[in-house]
Amino acid sequence: VKQAVILPILRELGWDDSDPAEFKPEFSVADGNDPKGRVDYALLGKGGGPQVFIEAKKLGNIGTAGEEQVFGYTVNKGVPFLILTDGDTWNFYLAMADGIPAKRLFYKAKLTAGEKIPECAGSLDQWLRKSRVVSGQAWPEALARHESNKNQEEARKTIPGVWRRLLETPDEILRDLLTEEVTDECGITPDVEEVEAFFKKLLDDGISTQKALTPASTTLTGQTEKSPPRPVENKKGKRSKILGFVLDGERFEAGTAYGTLADVVKAFDRRDPEFMEHLAARAKGRKKPLVARNRNDLYPNMPHLVEVASLDLGNGWWLGHNLSTATILGHIQTACEVAGVKFGSQMELIER
Repeated sequence: VKQAVILPILRELGWDDSDPAEFKPEFSVADGNDPKGRVDYALLGKGGGPQVFIEAKKLGNIGTAGEEQVFGYTVNKGVPFLILTDGDTWNFYLAMADGIPAKRLFYKAKLTAGEKIPECAGSLDQWLRKSRVVSGQAWPEALARHESNKNQEEARKTIPGVWRRLLETPDEILRDLLTEEVTDECGITPDVEEVEAFFKKLLDDGISTQKALTPASTTLTGQTEKSPPRPVENKKGKRSKILGFVLDGERFEAGTAYGTLADVVKAFDRRDPEFMEHLAARAKGRKKPLVARNRNDLYPNMPHLVEVASLDLGNGWWLGHNLSTATILGHIQTACEVAGVKFGSQMELIER
C-alpha cells in the first residue's frame, strides 16, 4: 500500500519524499502514553511543523481502531489534517474539530469507485496538493466542507419529522400535486377528503410499522411557529367540524368549514375596502391563490376545477374552495391577521 499507492499519489501531488524538510516517514509522536509512537508519514509546512499526518493500513483494515490510533497521535501536536488510508479508501479528518473521530471526518475518497474517480482525484488535489497545504489554502475549504456535512446531516435527521408533519396536515402543494397526477392518470379528480385519507393512511402505516423517526423529528410533530395550523380536534381526538364563527360577539353560522371561510372573508371585506387586496397578497399558495378577481386564476394548473370549485363573493372577487379543513383553518387565521383581529379572542370558531 505504501510503496505502490500512497507514495506515487503524494509525489503526483507535489510532495518530494526524498526531502526531509517536507516529508518525514515514521514521524515520532512519542509521549507518556506511547513512548514509541510513530505516524507513517508527516507532511511538513514552511516552518518545519507537520501539516498532515498520514497513517497507512493494510487493504481493508480501516476501522474505529485506526481512527483512534491516528487521533491519538495528534494530541497537542496542532496538526490540521489527518488521513487514514488503506490505499483504496482515503479518510480525511479535521484534527481540531469537535466530537469523536467519526464526527471529524469531512471527506472519504474510494479510488476503486470507478464513476467517482474524477471527484476523488479533484478532492485529493484540493486538500492534499503540496502548494495548497503549505499556503494554507486547503484549510478553510476543508472547514467549509466539514460545516456543509454537518448541515446536511442535520437536514437528513429532520426529513422524517417534516414528512410526518406533512402527512398529518397535508401541505397544499403536496395535496395538489397528487390530485393533478390522479386526474391526469384516470381523468377523474379525487375529493380532497379522499386525498387526505390517503395521507392519513400513510401516516398510520408508518406509525404501526415503527418506521424510523429521528430525535430531531420528534420536535416537529408539535405545533411550531413555522408549522401549518393543525386541524381542529375535539376532546376525543377526532377532527371537529367548523360550522361558523363569532366575531366581536356577533354569531355567523355557515354549516360548513368552507362556508365559514367565505363568511369570514365577506365580514372583513365589509369592514375594510382594502382587505381583499391585502388578503390576496398574503393568502397565496405555492401553486394557486385563495382569492382572485378572475376566477380562472384560482386554478392555473387545474382549469377543470374552475367551474366546480370557485365561489363568487359578490364583491368582484372569487374564492377557491378545493381546500382541506386544515388549510381552511390556516386561511381563516391569515384573514384575521390581515384584518387585525385576534383569532381565539375577538374571533372564535363554532365547532362540533
